Amino acid sequence: MYRSDNSQNQTADYTAWIAFGIMAACLGLSFVFVKLSLEAFTLKQAAGGRMVLSAAFLLPITYLFGDGLPLKLEFWKWALILGMLNFVLPIGLTTYGLLTIPSNVVGSMYGMIPLITIGLSTLILKFQISRQKFVGLIIGLVGLFVITEPASWISTAGRESAFPMLATFGAVACLAMATILMRVMPKFHPISMITGSALVASLFGIWPFLSVFEGELPSARPWLGLIGVSIFSTAVAYSIRFFLVRRKGPVFLAPNAYFSIILTNVFGVLLLGDVITTPMKIAFVLIIFGLYLARDRSGYMKQV
Repeated sequence: MYRSDNSQNQTADYTAWIAFGIMAACLGLSFVFVKLSLEAFTLKQAAGGRMVLSAAFLLPITYLFGDGLPLKLEFWKWALILGMLNFVLPIGLTTYGLLTIPSNVVGSMYGMIPLITIGLSTLILKFQISRQKFVGLIIGLVGLFVITEPASWISTAGRESAFPMLATFGAVACLAMATILMRVMPKFHPISMITGSALVASLFGIWPFLSVFEGELPSARPWLGLIGVSIFSTAVAYSIRFFLVRRKGPVFLAPNAYFSIILTNVFGVLLLGDVITTPMKIAFVLIIFGLYLARDRSGYMKQV
């Protein structure tokens, strides 16, 4: 079991909390960016462009602030695995799911990532979670379901949406496994590894993205959305996520992941004109209460 000998130093890790705040804001903006990009791009073009542009953005950064791209088989073996679990499969499966099921359902299913991450941490990392933290996570998950207003989409859960829902759940499971993978893999520079995995993913996205240039190019607004989700919600957010998993462990991100859901709705109200509903208010209370319970200082892990 991984456990820190100095929990006070863990809670005083302001660098990690500042990084988490930036990551949460970037992820919270992702739905705004995606909605803008889908005004002109197809789902395949948007998914492919997201992988290609994020890799292009990270490539020069890894030589400025990282260790470059090591010409070692060990590095690229892990980059291939992480690229599939963290980029290709989640983005591809989620894109397929969004063809049929509403985006708020997808968002609700993504809320299961913290619980799956904790389950995998228990099985693989031999992590022990306290009962209080587990109850807090469950309450937060209930809040996520409330915020999506299940009564409005329950009718979509029929036979025609079974495979898209399974695909979305597969994406969620891949992201949870990627979080564990970041923890157990050999020590690589976070930016270098994220860039390497993004380059692997870009090989799968290059052809859908190139189809954008076959006809008339979209206007500036969809491009703004695609570039925003590629740089901020993918390149920046994923790099910080890798840094935090290595520094604090995957369980640090588990309860805190719900902040991104709250920010998603806040940005929707401020930038897209979404309406604050009664279920949304109830959900915020449940999520915040769940986060409070989850702050029991259990589950800290040694820095890698």
